[in-house]
This record gives sequence, C-alpha cells and structure tokens, in this order.
Amino acid sequence: MKCIKVQKKLSAYQDRELESREQEQVKSHLLSCRACREEHAEFERVWQTLGGLEEIHPDPWFYRQIVRKIRESREQHFFPSLQWIPRLLPARIIVFILLVVGILTGTYLGNILARSNIFLLHYEQASETVFNSMRVFDPAPPGTLAHGYLQMVSYKEDESR
Repeated sequence: MKCIKVQKKLSAYQDRELESREQEQVKSHLLSCRACREEHAEFERVWQTLGGLEEIHPDPWFYRQIVRKIRESREQHFFPSLQWIPRLLPARIIVFILLVVGILTGTYLGNILARSNIFLLHYEQASETVFNSMRVFDPAPPGTLAHGYLQMVSYKEDESR
C-alpha cells in the first residue's frame, strides 16, 4: 500500500473502522515506513490529549438557541417585510397571481408600443426593402441570356394549326 492511501486511512485505522484485510495492510505498512509511523504517532498523541480533556457540559438552553439561530438564518430573505406572504398564500396562488400580473403588464406595454411611431418607421423601412427586392422578377432586358431563356420557357405552339 502506498503512503498516500495509508495516510488517508490512518484515522479509520486508529478507530479500528477498517476491514481486517485493510487493517493488516496499514499495520504492515506502518512497520516498514518511518514517515507514516510518525504520522500515526501524531494521531496517537492528539487522541490521548483529547481523551484527557474535561467533558464540557453546555448550558441547558444551548440546543434551543442553536435551533433558533438555524431557523432565523433560513428565514432571512431579501425583503424581510414580505415574509408573511408565503405563510398566508400557498405557492400555487402566488405563481398564478404573478402570471396574471405579467400577462396584464405585457399586454399594456404591448399596446403602448403598438401605438407609438417606433414600429411604423420600422415597418416602412421593411416594406421598402421588400418592394426593392421584388425588382428581381422584372423582365430580363432583350438580348441577354436570361431574355432568351424566358422566351424558350414561355414558348407556346399555336393550337389553331
């Protein structure tokens, strides 16, 4: 086993959480590798130091204070004055109201823009472009290859003969 893998598993080895095969592999590696053995010794010293500390007894209200702070951090919003809205109205109603307001606002703004001259100027420019592009279909000048082609395509035999 390589040192990197052993060092990642030292804590689990210390707590005897590894499978027996892995436990033996780490143990044999520690016997042969000085750097990993020193790392393991450091883990041992830390574990012994932590074991020698007095147990801390928290204030009886400590748990409730932590839970209250967690709830407060979850309830913080961009608009604290609007926190009552989700409690009063279900999410579906809020979405419906926002959808209706959006449609009404879009309709109102669309009507204002349709009445303004912005679109008329754009329409006049667009229609002028369309009429200019229609000139492509003008008859071909006489004597050109296109004129000869159009005569061939449009040739009809006299049915009176």
